[in-house]
Amino acid sequence: MNVPTLETARLILRLPVKEDFPAHFSLWGDPRTVRHFGGITYDEADTWLRFLRNFGQWHLMGYGFWGVVEKDSRRYVGSLGFVHAKRSLDWDFRDLPEMGWAIHPDRHGRGYATEAVAAAQAWGDTHIEAPRTWCMINESNAISRKVAERAGYSFVQMAQFKDMPVVILDRPRGGRQAVS
Repeated sequence: MNVPTLETARLILRLPVKEDFPAHFSLWGDPRTVRHFGGITYDEADTWLRFLRNFGQWHLMGYGFWGVVEKDSRRYVGSLGFVHAKRSLDWDFRDLPEMGWAIHPDRHGRGYATEAVAAAQAWGDTHIEAPRTWCMINESNAISRKVAERAGYSFVQMAQFKDMPVVILDRPRGGRQAVS
């Protein structure tokens, strides 16, 4: 599988490499990252499995998560992309690609998530053969919801996932037409 490298004005989205793991572990071991993911930090073993999932999705599904790297510093600052997570949810589109993102809290407030999600969506619109993608965001995570809405995701329903209230949003392939 040839994983594309995407570039934005400030970021490089590329295949995660083994050397990214310490930074990935720092991301998921930070309480600020997981406050909307159940509040429990990931240990090294669980973070490693998440990291391998990000890599392996590309080979099984033809899409996956990229490592997000700052162009200027070359620092790994997060991950984002599409995943087929086999979530135990009961809705008709759970087997379609799910969009997700996590940027290290030290880099929050810079617009990195919005910038990287836009690049990933543009790639997905061209390369993923699915009628739509979806995302699931903790109800309390207003910032990620704004990122999703900027990327063209719209509210579908409220749900419960692992005893947490979540917002389910979806986006048709190619995005939504602006309503005048």
